[in-house]
Amino acid sequence: MNESARLDAYLTERPRLFRLAYRYLETASDSEDVLQEAWIRFSGATEVRDPARYLCTIVTRLALDRLKSASHRRETYVGPWLPEPLLGSADVLATEQSDASLDLSYAVMRCLESLTPNERAAFFLHDIYELPFDEVASVTGSSAAAVRKQAERARKALLEAKPKFKPQTGDLARLESAFRAASEHGDDGPLRALLSEHVEFVSDGGGKVIAALNVVRGRDPVVRLFMGLIKGFEKHAIKTRHAEINGEPGLIAFHNGNLMQTIAFKLDDERKIAAFYIVRNPDKLARIAQTI
Repeated sequence: MNESARLDAYLTERPRLFRLAYRYLETASDSEDVLQEAWIRFSGATEVRDPARYLCTIVTRLALDRLKSASHRRETYVGPWLPEPLLGSADVLATEQSDASLDLSYAVMRCLESLTPNERAAFFLHDIYELPFDEVASVTGSSAAAVRKQAERARKALLEAKPKFKPQTGDLARLESAFRAASEHGDDGPLRALLSEHVEFVSDGGGKVIAALNVVRGRDPVVRLFMGLIKGFEKHAIKTRHAEINGEPGLIAFHNGNLMQTIAFKLDDERKIAAFYIVRNPDKLARIAQTI
């Protein structure tokens, strides 16, 4: 493979490799760093029969190594950790729409976070890139039998986590209307009607801005939290706009014109909101701030 063909192969795979790295690392900057290192290694390889498979194994090895060094950062992180939000529609962020493993939605990303790095690797490399279990084992340092079980556990977890309904623009409009009723008139009825009984409120401030330090669960506690937050702002100080967040309809919120947070959500089987995923950490909003 000459240099031109090698570069073409890398650039062709790069969007998919970014999504792969992001599913491990959950930040754009770490994912970009991994892709740069992957190119250096790929460009120096002597024999490459299947560029896509070769690159995916490089990215996986690099991501797994980076996860080990990032473990302390995650353990000492203040409050819940959420992935850095990515702006873009599903057709931009994924290629095989029917494959849940390529879903970057917060509901799926939260499920991936509950899996071990090796379970994620086993699933991605086998189910997405179709590597045999023995080849996956050589990447993760496990046995082929262990990799088979890891992939099975990951596949089952993702299947159970995948929501029956994905948020649509109509769901977003109803949520905005409920927010307005609460903020402008102090009426929590419309918001309460949208929420599942067991709704979760997950907010990521990273200790840098005000955010709930624990996941808030249950309709009544979440409604009280929202109403308390609303009272802390003057009327009309907060504005929202629609955005595709990790491939699904969501909101970007501004306070007095300044980017404040992103809001993504998950629906249950009755199309009620089962979870809010709110990113407030300014470090994770920096890329969005540069593009809006």
